Amino acid sequence: MTETPHDRVAEALRIVDREIEYSTDERAAFDRFRARLSNVEPWTPAAADGDATGPALGGAGPTAVAARSEPRAGAALRSVRAAYRETVMAVPHFEAEYDETLRASLAAEFGADVAAQVVDGARLTPPLYRALRAAADRAVDERRRFSRSLERERDSLAAVRDGLAACERRLDEIEGELDGADAERLSRLDERLADAEATCADLADERQRLVHGRPAVPLSGVDGVSLVTFLYGDRERRCPALAAVADCLERVRDLRARCLR
Repeated sequence: MTETPHDRVAEALRIVDREIEYSTDERAAFDRFRARLSNVEPWTPAAADGDATGPALGGAGPTAVAARSEPRAGAALRSVRAAYRETVMAVPHFEAEYDETLRASLAAEFGADVAAQVVDGARLTPPLYRALRAAADRAVDERRRFSRSLERERDSLAAVRDGLAACERRLDEIEGELDGADAERLSRLDERLADAEATCADLADERQRLVHGRPAVPLSGVDGVSLVTFLYGDRERRCPALAAVADCLERVRDLRARCLR
């Protein structure tokens, strides 16, 4: 079956709606991770080893005290790993879209250094804890900004869809009147086609202004990637809305050519 302009825009809208759902789920997941993180106590030397200037509790030496502190420290990192798996890695689309290990997912979102410390480290140190809190805050903010970009994209696609639908209805009417029309009638039909052509040009101009005027995708791991590439890069038409307008313009011009015969 031949793909129509409507099909192209409808598919683009499905892609955007899916990404809005993903972004919303991920923002909520990072928010839950952030809340779980606030309940974890980072390790500190004072809490783990006692007063460095005073005697060890119960007469135990530094080695014995450090040994007792390790389970508490290890438990904190285990809590962080469990929280991340049960929130961020538990979103419904995680396996289908990412299918990453804990280390790979943490590295993509928080950086390789933080990921290594969470996966391989022995203690949730204050610097690591602060880095995790800051990264979780950033992830929530990124998804919020990305959702706004996606919503603007959806509004733009909907405007193209509605404009093209109205134009296509006009073209269907005009095409039905072409056969048997006299010269005067063909001239009036051509004027209507010129209006339709101007409408398509306006849709294309508005769409291009949006595409060229917005920043790159605001997500860690995809820095510098345009939204069009992110959404439609694996499709045959990387600018489906503009391709749909171009198809409609081609039909308009074919009909205008018939008016001149």
